[in-house]
Amino acid sequence: MITLKQVSVFTLFLILFLFIFNQSSKYTINDNILRDIQSVKLRVAIDRARLSLEDPNLNYSGNEEALNEYMFSLNDFLKQKHSRVSLSEVSSKALYAQENEIVEVLSGTTYETYLRFKINDDHKLPLYIVPFIFAVLNFAVLRSISRRRFKAQIVKSAGPVVDEKPILQIDLYSKSLHLSGDKERKVQLANKPLCFYLALIEFCESNPESPLNQNKELPEELLELADKYFHRLISLGHTIRKRPNFSNSLEKTLSEIRAALDELLSNAPELKSKYYPPKAHGEGSRSKLHSYALTSVKSEDVEIIGR
Repeated sequence: MITLKQVSVFTLFLILFLFIFNQSSKYTINDNILRDIQSVKLRVAIDRARLSLEDPNLNYSGNEEALNEYMFSLNDFLKQKHSRVSLSEVSSKALYAQENEIVEVLSGTTYETYLRFKINDDHKLPLYIVPFIFAVLNFAVLRSISRRRFKAQIVKSAGPVVDEKPILQIDLYSKSLHLSGDKERKVQLANKPLCFYLALIEFCESNPESPLNQNKELPEELLELADKYFHRLISLGHTIRKRPNFSNSLEKTLSEIRAALDELLSNAPELKSKYYPPKAHGEGSRSKLHSYALTSVKSEDVEIIGR
């Protein structure tokens, strides 16, 4: 919707461009008229000796017909070049200019020669569409800039945009891990640690209070989930081998998962506490009692592609 202020701005633009166009057109027209008059004066000055002009000193009345033919040839030349000037009279007697006329004088040894020109200094009205177009274009540009500044001001007043934290994406098609904000950085995982990690994420989400100790047997639900993901890899054509024993070499499986996450999260170490299966601290009984469960992972923190 166009406001009264915008109408006022457009009107100012239009007046400004009309003034500039009018002044430049006026200057161009006057310059062309002056140039054509000087051209005709030079031509007449060259031809004056053979012109049939009245000579009062010699009692010569001149040849009006020959003079008219001469003026006709000059005007024909001016017409061909679309001049705003036409020669209306050449005389050895004094001439006086009326409206839309100019009288020029050529000095001579015996008498002066007077040239009377008719001029057309009217402006061509259709050309005034040009300043109107310029006014419209400048108004459109100004309005566009104002809109962008207004939107920027709204965004600024709304406060800084909080970047969303990346989430872990696990792609079963490529058997790789990557963060949502960096698709180029990918880490591959072998079948066994990949399936176990997927099962671990899903199990811990469903059983947030269940501790997972390395000195105890794996929960049956966790094994079933790992088996489910392994069969999914088979259906995707990644393997034809039989199901691995997920209970064997648990520490090696967890080490492979941690190594992959160390590489993936090297630029985002703050995410390790969420996705990293906790390591044991201490030795002996203390290390056997620790839980490697993922206590901080929620469903919205992980996206499994190809599930």
